[in-house]
Amino acid sequence: MEDRGKDSPRVGNKKAKSKKKKERKRYFDTPTDIEEFTPNFNKFFQKQRREVFRQRREQTKRTIGGVNNTDVIQTKSGPKSKKTSHLPNDVKEYLRKADPFPGDAPIPKDRMKKYRRGKKMNMDGIKTKHQEYDYKLKEKKLSLAVRQAARAELLLQEQAGFLEADEGEDTTQITQHDISESVDITSAQKFFELHLNQFGPYRMNYTRNGRHLLLGGQKGHVAAMDWQTKKLMCEMNVMETVQDVKWLHLETMFAVAQKQWTYIYDNQGIELHCLKMLDRVLRLEFLPYHFLLASSNAKGYLSYIDVSVGQKVAGCQTGLGRLDVMCSNPHNGIVHLGHSGGTVSLWSPNVKEPLVKMLCHGGGVRSIAVDKKGQYMATSGVDRYLKIWDMRTYKALQCYKIGAGANNLAFSQREMLAAGLGNIVQVYQDCCRVPVKSPYLSHRLPSSVQGLQFCPYEDVLGASHGVGFASLIIPGSGEANFDALEANPYQTKKQRRHAEVKMLLEKIQPEMITLDTSKLGQIDVKSLEQKIEERNKLLFLKPQNLDFEPKYKMKGRSKTKRLEQRKKGVREERKKDIIREGVARKQKQSQQQKQSELRTGSTSVLDRFKRTDRDT
Repeated sequence: MEDRGKDSPRVGNKKAKSKKKKERKRYFDTPTDIEEFTPNFNKFFQKQRREVFRQRREQTKRTIGGVNNTDVIQTKSGPKSKKTSHLPNDVKEYLRKADPFPGDAPIPKDRMKKYRRGKKMNMDGIKTKHQEYDYKLKEKKLSLAVRQAARAELLLQEQAGFLEADEGEDTTQITQHDISESVDITSAQKFFELHLNQFGPYRMNYTRNGRHLLLGGQKGHVAAMDWQTKKLMCEMNVMETVQDVKWLHLETMFAVAQKQWTYIYDNQGIELHCLKMLDRVLRLEFLPYHFLLASSNAKGYLSYIDVSVGQKVAGCQTGLGRLDVMCSNPHNGIVHLGHSGGTVSLWSPNVKEPLVKMLCHGGGVRSIAVDKKGQYMATSGVDRYLKIWDMRTYKALQCYKIGAGANNLAFSQREMLAAGLGNIVQVYQDCCRVPVKSPYLSHRLPSSVQGLQFCPYEDVLGASHGVGFASLIIPGSGEANFDALEANPYQTKKQRRHAEVKMLLEKIQPEMITLDTSKLGQIDVKSLEQKIEERNKLLFLKPQNLDFEPKYKMKGRSKTKRLEQRKKGVREERKKDIIREGVARKQKQSQQQKQSELRTGSTSVLDRFKRTDRDT
């Protein structure tokens, strides 16, 4: 081994190389007269904001004390501090354009209240810190959603307008021709009339987004169209009496209540389904969030069909006669039925009896309408009265005496009420809260009114009558801004497909239909206790007290132990007998229910060839 010390050549070479490397200099290492300036903007802006707030505070104090502020230079972007004099010009220019009011803009409390979703959660019963943290996080998310919704209202540019008459004039004197001549060309095209004097009288219905119109004549004429572009989608004659027509969840399908059964067609007029379980239907109502098609027939039978699966959800015999007056509450999905005795009954698919029964008129009820919030219900009867009811207290708020019983009523999105009195259509503005002396607008049709509906998101009222259809301009009736995620009038085919899938995923089950929607998020403690008691009764069923005394037996068979065993055996036998009776009772009830459903449906000679559960 060689001993290489400090003077070894290899070590010396390394030192020489390192010295050479250190001596090397790059071109930008040479000293120059240029001074670099890299300001820290974040720290500077914080100091600047503090200085701005301090200057404002001093300025307010001086103005209150009566002293002019001469130390602060006022600029367009706010007060300018003297500390910015040493900065470069580009930084000064940037600071002049900076926001003098940093942070989010304040939101008015009234707007926040509009988008609030109920009361805050009560956290008194929370036991662990993890649950408390989760609840606080949910509360933060809810408050953030409310703030974002209230802040996004600034983007809603459209505002709802209305007619305002001059002194000595009345808005009822303004005709539709006067309105169409005063508005722009696009709005003037929304007033039109269709003269169809061969197959009337007609029933009509708008889609949820207000884009498409469906007409059905009593003599079999059915037509679907885009009423804004006047483009006809389909037109046919079913060669049968048509009682009512109704769009389903989208403009691709609609239901027609014909003389015998109810049919479903697509927007090309092709028959998709024949619902024989809905026979002799007079009125149809569709619940879009539940995918339920509700129908009432001439025999007093109310039915619910789930159109997403094609099955019957519920059905009950009301026993209140012919059901030709029907309306649905868009807020909670409750169906309102009007009867010849002057009563109005409220129905749910979960209960076989009416939830509420109200005596509204001295004579028969002719029409019913409920506003979109579910707070007010309007009814008209043969006694020539138009009444407004509060659905929270079930009391009458307003009562109007009209010239004739209104055979059709309709609420707009902004709580205007349209009434069809013979061949005259009258529109009332804000008639629910305040008594109204005269109508807002009035229009005369060639024949009696058969159907009324306000077009969503448009200032248009559709009125079908005996010899056609009329589209009337009603300023201020529709919602000025629409939610594209809820109902988009300008949606494409791709957006329509996505919306359909989203609606199916977010479908609400029929069991959720109830009068009070605020109880849906709460726990029903009473029903839960009842279920637990019933379960305990089945598991630990105790028979009734038995007056049983065992017979005395010889040879030690009547000892105390043997007597208790014989008593216990008798009790077990009696318990089994009670269980058998309960099971047999339930089976009998289910068989009776199936037989009643078969009786209500149509019967045929070929029914014996149908496949049953035993065959499968």
